Amino acid sequence: MKVLVIGSGAREHAIAWKLSRDKKVEEIFAIPGNAGISEIAKCIDIMVDDIESIVKFAKETKIDWTVVGPEYPLTLGIVDAFEREGLKIWGPRKEPAKLESSKAFAKEIMRSAKIPTAEFKVFDDFNSAVEFVKNVNFPVVIKADGLCAGKGVKIVESFESAVEVLRDFMIKKVFGKSGEKVVIEEFLKGVEFSLITIVKNNEFYYLPPAQDYKRIGEGNTGENTGGMGSFAPVPWINEEIIEKCTNRIFKPLMEELYKRNIYYTGFLYGGFILVNNDPYVLEFNVRLGDPEAQVILPLLDYDLSSLLENKDFPWNKQKKALCVVLASKGYPGHYETGKEITFKNINTEDIYIFHAGTVRKDGKLLTAGGRVLSVVGVGNDFQSIRSKVYKTIEEGIFFDNMYYRRDIGKEVI
Repeated sequence: MKVLVIGSGAREHAIAWKLSRDKKVEEIFAIPGNAGISEIAKCIDIMVDDIESIVKFAKETKIDWTVVGPEYPLTLGIVDAFEREGLKIWGPRKEPAKLESSKAFAKEIMRSAKIPTAEFKVFDDFNSAVEFVKNVNFPVVIKADGLCAGKGVKIVESFESAVEVLRDFMIKKVFGKSGEKVVIEEFLKGVEFSLITIVKNNEFYYLPPAQDYKRIGEGNTGENTGGMGSFAPVPWINEEIIEKCTNRIFKPLMEELYKRNIYYTGFLYGGFILVNNDPYVLEFNVRLGDPEAQVILPLLDYDLSSLLENKDFPWNKQKKALCVVLASKGYPGHYETGKEITFKNINTEDIYIFHAGTVRKDGKLLTAGGRVLSVVGVGNDFQSIRSKVYKTIEEGIFFDNMYYRRDIGKEVI
């Protein structure tokens, strides 16, 4: 089987790695891939938003199956385009992908389906939004409606900071069209977790629950990022909570979509918060999380090609995984690239290094993005995994201006 992976991050490297261990997979291609992916797949220099060229490549190369990593091509309708050509692809079509590409759409669906989520209002006019925040109880959460690579959500503590964020989003357009409309919602206090399900033929097959660390700073401080680390499974997410997620969230969501003639196939990511042991929805994503994929995929007892078949999808409940993201100093703001990356005496037993912003140039491995590498440890207890991951980083991975959080997984040791 020839498989194509769409994307260039550590999530896509983890997907390609999982596929490389699959006996049914003979050849892997990646669009556009990165330096790490190039070691296990043939990387093709096409942009992920060039749907026409991707379809043309898949047809000419006789790709049997395509797995989409990032949200952007899904929201552009890559699945619809592939299906029109009779090509097999894993992911939701353009219409259901709006659950991620429009926060206002997702909140409206949740309201209609009576899914537990924070109270909210939607605004496309700056002055009306400012007027509204004059009379709210702070803190509140302001979200840009469209895609912002995980950086379009701000928790604001005062009227002044609320106006500043609204001005950035709606007037200065720091996220372009994505911030022209905003969702302002109440701030929920509780414990966050991610639950990703395989949605196939109206059935849900859960992946191990994970926790990610969105803030750049230790102690969950500073700006939101795409994610600075993660672990799975989450010990306090039990069957009772997963059942609540099924009955109160995922089932009503699918029923509401079906009422609108919208059908969902693919990974569906629920970003949840536990309030008094009840799950509330913070966000939906229409793909695997990053860095959650890096800790989830090593725990799965099945090959990814099994998604093409009707079968169960078990995961190893004895094993655990933890990921620390190495970033360029300055991320998620301005950062420098082109720094040489070197590895020294890395013990690869139960340690996986997934590349994100990396490139090979003149025989050297260089940084090429904000998030550079994901260092993942797998084992039977979080304490030893965590020690091994941090030891690997401190003694074996080097590049100028390397930044990482030192508190990933503190809750589980």
